[in-house]
Amino acid sequence: MTLKYELNPIGRVDKKEGAPVFLVIEPQYWDAALRIELFSHLHIIWWADGFDNPKGRSQLKDVPPVEGAEMSGVFASRSPARPNILCLSIVKLEGVDSESNRLIVDQISADDETPILDIKPYIPSSDRVDNAKVPEWFRNLVKRYTE
Repeated sequence: MTLKYELNPIGRVDKKEGAPVFLVIEPQYWDAALRIELFSHLHIIWWADGFDNPKGRSQLKDVPPVEGAEMSGVFASRSPARPNILCLSIVKLEGVDSESNRLIVDQISADDETPILDIKPYIPSSDRVDNAKVPEWFRNLVKRYTE
């Protein structure tokens, strides 16, 4: 089964060493950011374009880059190498620069110039899962936004 979909980037990551991290939104999509400043955190869906090649898209297993991790399928990891190179990051929104169509965020695991495909608000009542089960090697990761 082969289906084709068309995805159009809505922006890109601007991530330079020693500078704030910006999500630069294309002008034609800026109106979609109306009232985004009312949220503290966002889901960013981005395209791992550095892996958009036959090798990256055919990788089905990887060892997560954490101590003690074991070989896992890419669906059981956050590897950007996978059949469809869609990635997800949760970021803290630190500001909105309406004049430059930019969102200022605390960090993102994407590289500079990475295409952004979508942005969704983080909503604790539906996005947070209490007592989620994860493999042992993920249990001691630094908790970034939770208590």
